[in-house]
Amino acid sequence: MIYSSALAQDSSITPIIKDSNSIVLKKSKSPFNAVLYSFIFPGSGQLYVESYWKAPLAAGAAGFFIYQILHNHSLYTQNADAYNQAIANGQSPLLPEIDLLKRKREFYNNNRDINGLYLLAVYGIAAVDAYVGAHLFDFDISDDLSMSILPNPVNNGGVFSARFTF
Repeated sequence: MIYSSALAQDSSITPIIKDSNSIVLKKSKSPFNAVLYSFIFPGSGQLYVESYWKAPLAAGAAGFFIYQILHNHSLYTQNADAYNQAIANGQSPLLPEIDLLKRKREFYNNNRDINGLYLLAVYGIAAVDAYVGAHLFDFDISDDLSMSILPNPVNNGGVFSARFTF
């Protein structure tokens, strides 16, 4: 078994020996790198494991929740400033319009926080998907589903052996 030392040092290429005369190089993906890329930004781990159709879904979901967080934070600060200004002007917190400002402030605060949790969920789901995709990158999905029954040469053909290829 002879192969280049440069190939042995590269963790993304694994030598597979079919027989004593031939070596086939098979690419593999690192699950650690896939998760790391997904934590940098959702969708980049999917690009790393070559699941190209999943990348825009993860990136789009992350972008949507980032927008929602920023939008709700903006509305929260507007209503919080209006409420604080009304209280500073000496208006009673029991007035309906002041109570409405307080409830709006709390509503946008809660929405901002919930969208932050959804964003964390998107990061987690994208990381798990990239991890699984990296582990299954080398999985053989060929259409060769065959079975052969051969005599066993050790016992002079008295025992049969079966070989399944998936």
